[in-house]
Amino acid sequence: MKDVEYFQLDTLMYSTDRKGPFRLYVYDLNSQYHRGGVWFRVKPKYPNEEISVEKAKMLTDKALGENREVRICDGGDMIVFHAKGNEVRYGKDFFKEIYNVEAK
Repeated sequence: MKDVEYFQLDTLMYSTDRKGPFRLYVYDLNSQYHRGGVWFRVKPKYPNEEISVEKAKMLTDKALGENREVRICDGGDMIVFHAKGNEVRYGKDFFKEIYNVEAK
């Protein structure tokens, strides 16, 4: 049997992808768990499975107002937006940028 290599992800991976689709994760108050992500994009391709970008922004704002952690990932599970409470750690202009990408 060959030796098997194991990798442990111990660093968050960030992306500049603004094309989507994206997945929104809202964490509990301890920032340890989430109930799964919800897919969204500017122009929903699968309306029964995705929320609108407006709904994603509303859920993000609500979660941050409750001092929860929010992570939005691209299709490859790399972070495109990361914030907790009033602190945006990555992707400050994310929602503004995804509208601009689609408008071109």
